[in-house]
Amino acid sequence: MIVLISKQYNFLQKEAKRISDAIAGPNANNEMRIAKYFNQEINGKREEIIASLRTKSFFPGPKIIILNGLPEKDFKIILEIESAWQKDDAITIVTTNNLPRNQEFRKLLESSIKIIAINYTENKVKSEVLSKKLAEKGLKFEGEEVLGTLIEFANFTSEDMLDNELEKLKLFKLYDDKPITNNDFFDIVSINYEIDELSLAVAVADRNIVEVEKKLSLFYSRGNNLVTMLQFLSAYFYKLSLIKMYGPTSFEVKREYPFLVTNDLEKAKIHVKRWSSEQLKIVTNCITISDLKLRKYHSVFQRSIITQCLNKIMDV
Repeated sequence: MIVLISKQYNFLQKEAKRISDAIAGPNANNEMRIAKYFNQEINGKREEIIASLRTKSFFPGPKIIILNGLPEKDFKIILEIESAWQKDDAITIVTTNNLPRNQEFRKLLESSIKIIAINYTENKVKSEVLSKKLAEKGLKFEGEEVLGTLIEFANFTSEDMLDNELEKLKLFKLYDDKPITNNDFFDIVSINYEIDELSLAVAVADRNIVEVEKKLSLFYSRGNNLVTMLQFLSAYFYKLSLIKMYGPTSFEVKREYPFLVTNDLEKAKIHVKRWSSEQLKIVTNCITISDLKLRKYHSVFQRSIITQCLNKIMDV
């Protein structure tokens, strides 16, 4: 068994694939010799995972089991695999952001010849590395704030996506010698939410009645899709519940829409402190009911349904 430890989820995925390719070959996935399990589903499929240790593929070659993002609380499956594993069984690759603090596991790690643990140092993109990437593309930036925004974005996204966004910025600045500003960045990069929807969600989470009424009036005057707006609101509060459960830098939070960076993420952290888990659950239920009403009743009632919903949320 190979246990890979780092807080950089995307980096661990690349390492797991690199090691898997080295052991089983690059065609292992196409030949169904790789079984993958993710995060919270791992504990519920323990028996299946243990059984698959000895399950043979139709194709020749080693078989790999990958446990992606194993939660620390579910570390016991490592003990079970170590105990059950025999020669010629599938090789298990585990990725996790922390070594379990449990003494039983620590002793096993020190004594077992069946487990290799690799603890990677923090692999965040440093300012000098990103500055070099920008220089290679002939891009200049305006002040440390812009560089900070770029670093934050780089830390929560894959390297491929980062390169794509930098290429977009290069094309955007093709005939413009001015440095990149924060506005340039947010105008170009693929952060897939609407600014108006986010502003409304923030105002609701702040319980700022005056600001909520302003945002709603803007929506109504523009003829925006109210169903889409309510869905975004639901997604934002669901995101808050995930931050409360897993923490702001967790994979569960990073992969979930809307994608929040820099100031938007900092606001969300503040909202998490202001709303309890029970309150967030009530809000989600309230939005779900209102969403059903919007679809059920005539559009003439939409404004009233939305207003009632937001009033209920701010009274929670």
